[in-house]
Amino acid sequence: MWTALVVVLVSVVVTAVACVLLGRSRAHEQSDDRDADSRGFLGAVVSGLFIVALAFYVVIVWEGNGAAGDNASREAAAVADVYWQTSVMPQPQRDVIRGLLVEYPKLVADKEWPLLADGESDGGTTATLNSLHAAVLSLPVTPDEVRSTRERAMERLREITDLRRERLDSASGLDDTGHLMLIGTIVGAVAMVVFPLLIGFTARRRHVLQICLTTAILAFVCVLCLGMTQPFDGMLRVDPEPFTNLTEELAAIPVEENR
Repeated sequence: MWTALVVVLVSVVVTAVACVLLGRSRAHEQSDDRDADSRGFLGAVVSGLFIVALAFYVVIVWEGNGAAGDNASREAAAVADVYWQTSVMPQPQRDVIRGLLVEYPKLVADKEWPLLADGESDGGTTATLNSLHAAVLSLPVTPDEVRSTRERAMERLREITDLRRERLDSASGLDDTGHLMLIGTIVGAVAMVVFPLLIGFTARRRHVLQICLTTAILAFVCVLCLGMTQPFDGMLRVDPEPFTNLTEELAAIPVEENR
């Protein structure tokens, strides 16, 4: 928050100084009246390009964050499904698999999730997931009930692995299109401030105040955009709530269901 405030204040100060130094006197207003229509059209084009780039960027970020949240919910649901299937598994595999299933969401929420902000994964979480695969594969193929449970559990584990892989991929941040729209947004914001100074801007107080206010808004928008490049960091970050809720859900299962 303080960083955003500093960026906005610096941008406003620089813009105000530029307006005073580069602004024209009122004597130029009459001579520039014939070009007012063309200047207004070019300004509208610059503003339109900025709005389009900003809109596309917001949509990309919103969809990316939504997909990351949905995948986390699906991953946690798949873990819970495997846990409930363990009721027909024989010992000692059942207790081993249940212990790993209880450990996995804790590791994701406590260990791996903070690392996602830096685009990294947790080795312990990977090892636990690999151990789960090995434990389920060690289940016998007889009787039919156990074999069926083994197959369903393997399908869920493959789903968990795929969803985790997608989660780690999304932790790397924006794709090429997202970066392009982010660059377009920042360039458009700068152009909206620089354009009137280059084309002609009188240094009257109300004009300076107007462009400084515009600069403050655009600088704040750019700071927000830069803070939304990663779905697991920033103001719109995805929280590990599905995994923390799953940990509580598994702990609340009655003892008789664990037999």
